[in-house]
Amino acid sequence: MKIFFTFDAHWQSRLNRVVSHYANNAGDFVSLFYGAEVTSVALLFMCRDPSIKFTQRKQFRRKKAEFYTDIMLDLPTILPLSMKEKMHYVSRELLRQLSEQLNKRKFKDFDHIRFLHDLKNWLEGIEERYDGRTTGPWRYAPDGEA
Repeated sequence: MKIFFTFDAHWQSRLNRVVSHYANNAGDFVSLFYGAEVTSVALLFMCRDPSIKFTQRKQFRRKKAEFYTDIMLDLPTILPLSMKEKMHYVSRELLRQLSEQLNKRKFKDFDHIRFLHDLKNWLEGIEERYDGRTTGPWRYAPDGEA
């Protein structure tokens, strides 16, 4: 299974830091197989001013075995959160919204229940390891160090 992550977000949401952790660990799914009907999932996190009124897009390309969807995040909700809280909020919304969409579809050869279970465990593992400070190749100095 291939999982792709990208985002379209207001810079103050700091969503880039959360999504980078997902993208850096997406290789954990490469060796897993859930059926031939869906072999890749592409997720676009949307976190913009609510006045823009974006709508959620979702698409299943049967010939390419690809499922694409937006994960809609609320900008006013995410702005005041700490980085650790942002990670928890985004993980929770990802799982909730993707579960809703996959449960509405009838798949002949895709074990979406096992995929969602594995995704939940994967997200929990990332949350446990995420200290709210690290992001990509650089790292904040621990408290008290300069």
